[in-house]
Amino acid sequence: MARKRTNPFNVVLGVVGILFTITAMSYCVFVLRGVQSAAGNADAPPAAFEQLMDGYGTTILVVQLIALAVATVGAVAFDDAEGRRELARRQEASKANADRPAPASHAASAEAPPS
Repeated sequence: MARKRTNPFNVVLGVVGILFTITAMSYCVFVLRGVQSAAGNADAPPAAFEQLMDGYGTTILVVQLIALAVATVGAVAFDDAEGRRELARRQEASKANADRPAPASHAASAEAPPS
């Protein structure tokens, strides 16, 4: 039996999903630190990553979410196409087997019908 092809969209989903998780957690930490600094508990200037999340955090999350949506649709379409190909292969194989004459059984031809 042939090995099943790897769905490339699943790889993209894994990578973008991990990046999205890290970005979302970083954004939450950024928001919590912003709330704490607004309450007067600011003890250090914002780091470069916090400035990045402040300026582009929402945009980064939205772009990653769109990439996840596109990769999800791609993964489903790829799996559907692979399923249809496999079904066509199986139908072609069963059709080829059905067109072949069945081998005669020696035991069945040697026996006489019951009287």
